[in-house]
Amino acid sequence: MITYLINFTLCSAMLLLAYRLLLKNKTTYTFNRFYLLASLAFLLATPYIAVERVPQVIPAIQPVTEKLQFLPANSVQTQIPVYANVPVVNAVTHHINYLLYCLIAIYGIVCLLLLYRFARNLIAISLSVWRNTQIDYWGTRLVLVNEKLTPHTFLNYIFLNKDEYTGKQIEDSVLKHELAHASQRHSADVIFIELLQIFCWFNPFIPLYRKAVQLNHEFIADAAVLAGNNSITDYQQLLFSKLSYDKSLTITSQFNYSVTKKRLIMMTKTTSAAAAMLARLATIPVLAIAFILFCTKTEALQTPPATRPAAKDKLIDTAAPASKVRTKIPPRLRFSDYPYTKDGVSEEKLKEYISITAKYEEGADRSIKHPDKITEEDREKMEPIFRQMSASQQDQQTITFYYLPPPPPPSRPTQKQLDKWKDPKYCGVWINEKKTNNADLVNYKPEDFGNVFVSRLTKYAINRKYYPYQVDLMTVDAYKKYRADAIANKHKPKMALRMLNPHYRKI
Repeated sequence: MITYLINFTLCSAMLLLAYRLLLKNKTTYTFNRFYLLASLAFLLATPYIAVERVPQVIPAIQPVTEKLQFLPANSVQTQIPVYANVPVVNAVTHHINYLLYCLIAIYGIVCLLLLYRFARNLIAISLSVWRNTQIDYWGTRLVLVNEKLTPHTFLNYIFLNKDEYTGKQIEDSVLKHELAHASQRHSADVIFIELLQIFCWFNPFIPLYRKAVQLNHEFIADAAVLAGNNSITDYQQLLFSKLSYDKSLTITSQFNYSVTKKRLIMMTKTTSAAAAMLARLATIPVLAIAFILFCTKTEALQTPPATRPAAKDKLIDTAAPASKVRTKIPPRLRFSDYPYTKDGVSEEKLKEYISITAKYEEGADRSIKHPDKITEEDREKMEPIFRQMSASQQDQQTITFYYLPPPPPPSRPTQKQLDKWKDPKYCGVWINEKKTNNADLVNYKPEDFGNVFVSRLTKYAINRKYYPYQVDLMTVDAYKKYRADAIANKHKPKMALRMLNPHYRKI
């Protein structure tokens, strides 16, 4: 909303400046009217128009989604990283933004006051029409009032002093002037700007638009009078004779306006056809620039290319077929972006990999308790085969390889969190990868820890019957060591266990 208000104000300033530089002193009155009204509609709509742009694609950074080396395999199956600056275990505290409510109240009060003034003017005009004599005149209605006011027009009504009209003291030029206001519906323009100012009173340029529109109305009406071969000098003298009259409401089109001097100047001014055409054409790039500057830009959704290890690390066999970026593999099946090939390994190699896996399967469900039980010799056999597999072949393996994700940023629990975690029914606590009694947290302060990791246990976790959350804490020294090791071994293959349906893995 703040962005919209800023764009709305700046756009109105730019379009108004263009009007003053290009059109204000030109006798292209009809086009000037169209430009001013179109500018108001344009600046209202432009900040709402969303233009999609293609962002520059940058390498994706693998988010921290697993922290396997910190959690016992029999306790957690789904890990959700939570850092101290985004507390999860505490209730959300709602803060009331009193400043926002005050600003909304001020905006509403000012809108109501301006709306009241507008309604009062409309009621005053309606009462004047209803109480006074009306006469048909060339498709309009003359309203004869007792007050000695400047002749003025609102919608289809022309207000004149009754004594002057009956005494035939109203000049034909005055009636032609007011008739031009009524026939060209100038009051509709004024009503539109009045309503806009009621709800956009915070924009200091809207009153300037109103003055420009009303002044241009006077130019149009003056041009209509002079088009009937009236003498410019006589008409100017007529304007001077009406200066002493009382003014009418600002919402009406008035014969006597506060800018009479400008009207007198424009009566004697001419604009060549070429200059008028150039002025009109010059508004096109102005509108185009305003649209580009103040429309809402949105980023086109693109799937960023997955990060790849550098070639110098020699993690991809150059003899293997070229690999492609996967975009449709379910993200829950992958620990990290690991090299793979397009065609995959042969059926013989795939059987060899599964046969090694089968050596470590236990129980009726043939599950693997923990990948740490796999010998180094078998690891060295499995990793090259896994690297040469296709994407779908890798995603069907119970034992998978992955790269360590970037280390999480330093985070620190709050004292309120530490107090909450002392409850053994709420969570289990591990400090530096060792199960710790919840009550031992009384010996620690928030600044003793360099990282905190909170995970919610799934319904299949063994410890779920004791507590729903698991909290892993690292002291400052342990976190520094972990971070250094993670950075140093970021391209070293790691082995992990993936829980899959045994019927899913087929040769």
